[in-house]
Amino acid sequence: MPDDNAQAIDDTRKLRAKFPRWGILFDPLESVWVAVRGKRTLVAASSPEKLTEQVEAAARGEVGPDEGD
Repeated sequence: MPDDNAQAIDDTRKLRAKFPRWGILFDPLESVWVAVRGKRTLVAASSPEKLTEQVEAAARGEVGPDEGD
């Protein structure tokens, strides 16, 4: 578990550096990555890589594919 936590912290730091105008966080209880920007833009994903894709799509104004529930 400590290794997973260290990896999540490192991934969060990288995402925040890559997307400075976005609020990035990881919810370990739900295992979901979340990015927010402003009042209306909310992006959620199951991995940092998927979150990167979806944030880039949202920044371009595209609608990314749903990951489903």
